Amino acid sequence: MRRLVVSGPALVFLGFALLVCYSDGPAKEIEKVKAVKQENAGMETCQACHQEVYDRLAKTTMGILFVNHPRDAAEKLGCETCHGAGAEHAASGGTEFAGMIRYTKGSQTPVPLRNDACLKCHEKRERLFWQGSAHDVKDVGCTECHVVHTGPGIHARHQLKRVTVSDTCNVCHKKQVSEELRFSHHPLREGKMDCTSCHNPHGTTSEHLVKGLSNKELCFTCHAQYRGPRIFQHPPVMEDCFNCHLPHGSAYPSLLKAPPVRLCRECHVSFHELSLQPLVAGKRQAPRPNEALSGCLNCHRLIHGSNSINGNLFFR
Repeated sequence: MRRLVVSGPALVFLGFALLVCYSDGPAKEIEKVKAVKQENAGMETCQACHQEVYDRLAKTTMGILFVNHPRDAAEKLGCETCHGAGAEHAASGGTEFAGMIRYTKGSQTPVPLRNDACLKCHEKRERLFWQGSAHDVKDVGCTECHVVHTGPGIHARHQLKRVTVSDTCNVCHKKQVSEELRFSHHPLREGKMDCTSCHNPHGTTSEHLVKGLSNKELCFTCHAQYRGPRIFQHPPVMEDCFNCHLPHGSAYPSLLKAPPVRLCRECHVSFHELSLQPLVAGKRQAPRPNEALSGCLNCHRLIHGSNSINGNLFFR
């Protein structure tokens, strides 16, 4: 009689599969919240306990709309438009939260349900591709970047929790923001652009949430002089700008990934000696400083492509 032997990793995998199949996942938690039927308490009831929050909300664009100029029955509910019906919460003296949507840190309300409350109104334009985006898949809540209960001036920065876009992104994307502190960088520090100049944090059809159809198309938005087509094209340029450049910051000029001599030799391994100086006593002289730094670009200046009939080597 043959014995069936199951390895340890296989048992762990089976146990995990059973746990996922039979546990109350986020989807079931959402259904539980939606299944609770309550009556609305009314904005005046909320105001009685949350006066300070109400006063701050009333000064925002959203608050002015909900309080003074509601466009439909949902907006007339005010606080309960986003937080759900709160009659039971009010009757319990603020101790019961069944059926309500809470946005505080450590809230038991599933992130998708919290985001759904926002997307009921904010689902178009830049947020059209939120579903399935990188931030949606990782359960990033709208309120991790945005706030609602704030005073005047917050609308000017798109309800962001922090003063600037870079400060907001820096909470999670510390590596990318720190790269902007390097010698060669995009003008974020100078205030001429920010992270959302290239990325749409609410979702795109491209990788890395870039606004263009590809990295190359995104770069051509500002650097159109390199688009082409040209008589002689440089294949890496046609493929992806990031073959040679770093998007967020570099220690080398023009956001290059490495010094030009070393960068070019990643593909052009057998071209030229490292030093172009003449032989002296059978030995090659040390390279000049401009050779070591600019290297190939001293001669091949139109490295992105040439329209000259004699430009096959990108000299002109």
